[in-house]
Amino acid sequence: MHVLRAALLFVVLIALSGCSYLFGDEGQFRERAMDYQQAQSLPPLTVPEGMESKPLQQRYPIPSVGNGPFYQPQDSDSIPRPQSLLNVNEAAGLELRQDSGKLWLVVERPAEDLWQQLNEFASTNVSIDASDRASGVIETGWLAPRRLPSDAGFWKSVWRFLTFSGGEHRDRFRITMQSPAGNLDTNVVHINHVRFDSPVPETVTWPQEPENTELVTVVYDELMLFLEQGGRKVGASVLSQDLRVLPKYTMTRDGNGYPILVINLDFNRAWLSIGQALERSRIGVTDLDRTLGIYYLAETAVVEVDDEEDERELQLRLISSESGIQVSVQVDDDTLAPEQQSAHILNRIRESLQ
Repeated sequence: MHVLRAALLFVVLIALSGCSYLFGDEGQFRERAMDYQQAQSLPPLTVPEGMESKPLQQRYPIPSVGNGPFYQPQDSDSIPRPQSLLNVNEAAGLELRQDSGKLWLVVERPAEDLWQQLNEFASTNVSIDASDRASGVIETGWLAPRRLPSDAGFWKSVWRFLTFSGGEHRDRFRITMQSPAGNLDTNVVHINHVRFDSPVPETVTWPQEPENTELVTVVYDELMLFLEQGGRKVGASVLSQDLRVLPKYTMTRDGNGYPILVINLDFNRAWLSIGQALERSRIGVTDLDRTLGIYYLAETAVVEVDDEEDERELQLRLISSESGIQVSVQVDDDTLAPEQQSAHILNRIRESLQ
């Protein structure tokens, strides 16, 4: 028993000495929080004889803001808002932008190539009255609108923006190409429009903004389609007024009995037509993904998820098929929208397409 007590006392003494060795003032893991109080000041560095010192300077100084050719906000309320994107095709390097009612197209491709394609776009559809590479300006000839048949379908919705009587009005377009800051690989394209009663004037004074913004928006869409196809004409054109090819829109149901809208157009034109129909039918769009063919709608539906009801945002999906472009309303990849709600949205779109 005495031997056990002695051994226990020996172990305790060893442990205490170990704690001191580890955590004491001279231990391996001592407290170092107050070591800074033992710091000593050193004399300043001296420059060797025959040499001189220079004051330290910022390596990356911030230049002062002068009266340069850029926007200077007066206060936080006057800071410009981000530019909104109306249509984007990243693969083709195309962005249709809008800000304060103004439209312009940003094209990422060499300036010389784009200039040639702009001339091809204009000459394919109408005659060119003037083309000046130095100023980057193309002016079309005068177009004489003509009446459409009552069953003109999509083109009726496009040309309703043109208010004319007996072909008395004449329209003319101006395409301007600019390369910001000398960057010849990124160019900005503006489209302007004027309208006069015949006889037309010999000299045109172009307005600051197009006289018919909705018509110019359609021409922007036509130009995007033309550039997406590498400068090849795609179907009928607003400028050419070739109305022989009239798109068809059909409401039907798929194999499961869910409503779908079938569009007899190529995907590019169907995508633009649906975007315009959504705007005209006042169906809100929160986002879009052209690559996936999805418009994200500002409308929700109550669906059952894991035996519980949940409110989800709806998606409008465009899928290519043998019968054309099929448009359906879904919640996600695997869930369709409620049948009645889907039919209501598609019918609103179909009415705006005609």
